[in-house]
Amino acid sequence: MYEHTKNVNDYYFGEIGVETDHEGTIAECRQRGFALLESQPDFLKNPVYLGSYGEEWSLRKVMRRFIWHDRIHAKAMYRMAVRTFGGHIPNLFHFV
Repeated sequence: MYEHTKNVNDYYFGEIGVETDHEGTIAECRQRGFALLESQPDFLKNPVYLGSYGEEWSLRKVMRRFIWHDRIHAKAMYRMAVRTFGGHIPNLFHFV
């Protein structure tokens, strides 16, 4: 699940024309991706790109997807950690 969460980095960024990868940790991947994005001129103008499967993508949509995707998987990884290692895992995001 961790690998899956990390590996969406190049997919989501690729949908808006940013060539990146998924090497390293989730945080490292995201940081590199956003640095590459921010190096593009006018990146905050939120243009719409035609991505995979004919789906329209924008920076705003990528941000929403990262938050949604990472949250559901972080919650699942937290639950898995509690089942695997016991209840002493800190609930940093206050998952129920």
